[in-house]
Amino acid sequence: MWMAFRIAPVKRPHGAVPCRLPIPAMPLITKQRQASSRQVVCPHCGHRSEASSRAMSVFCPHCHKRVILEDYKIKGYYGVHDFATCGDIVVERGGYVAAPIKVGNLTVKGKVQGNVIARGAITIEKKGLLTGDIEAPSLLVKQGGALTGFVRIGPLPVAPTA
Repeated sequence: MWMAFRIAPVKRPHGAVPCRLPIPAMPLITKQRQASSRQVVCPHCGHRSEASSRAMSVFCPHCHKRVILEDYKIKGYYGVHDFATCGDIVVERGGYVAAPIKVGNLTVKGKVQGNVIARGAITIEKKGLLTGDIEAPSLLVKQGGALTGFVRIGPLPVAPTA
């Protein structure tokens, strides 16, 4: 490997001699990263689109709303106007969510108050409490879990790919 040398512009005391610092040679061939993507379904309008696998949020090309792709773990109180993500939400023991929720998968170990629309499974663990209407393809309520509200189990409609 060849090493390139140059005189480094460093401040030095009066009478000091400049030094030569080695600079690593730049590679002539660069490796390109493969752009990996994943399919996401907008929780607001139901349209499918593609997003980078590293993206944390994108804008839906159909409804122009922000689509959050992150997973959430709620350990305390979380009250918002609308809680929507393509990821998963886990409400831990001692966690309390007061909001309508649109989510990929929901696991309730604490308390949730609000209507829930899930693209995947809703799981209510022991001592979990969900108060509100739910809509999901699958529901699992473990012994000791509680659900108060109307339930609609079945596939959710999905709009065509944008």
